[in-house]
Amino acid sequence: MSISAIGASVLGALLPAAADVVSKPASAADIAAMKAAESKTRTQATLDAIREKGIYQWAQEVKAEKLKEKLRAEILESRGTSEGDLAKLDPKQRASTESSIAEELARRIKEAMLEMLENQAKADPEGKQAGPAIIDIKV
Repeated sequence: MSISAIGASVLGALLPAAADVVSKPASAADIAAMKAAESKTRTQATLDAIREKGIYQWAQEVKAEKLKEKLRAEILESRGTSEGDLAKLDPKQRASTESSIAEELARRIKEAMLEMLENQAKADPEGKQAGPAIIDIKV
């Protein structure tokens, strides 16, 4: 028996099994198990980040990321474009556009932070905190 004949017989034996695996749709239980595993992994990653950074620092980072996402969406909307439109641009145009978006984003974040500091100064001119800190991570 030649090597090609052995290879053909092995390949022929494996192809139906491989075709069965590909053609079988995942059951509802399998899909639910995969979603549960993904959720558990995300939750564990979040808990690990909180343990590493501390709840306050983690919450501030999450709030900052949400603010960046919101501001980026506002910038894109004001320019009449979307992420899909950006993906269609050639690399040079996209780099230029992303650069201008990043500059606008930095300007808006700076304005938001200055406004927040001004509001805090107006609320308590002595710089004392009146009560417990409330961490608000929704934006």
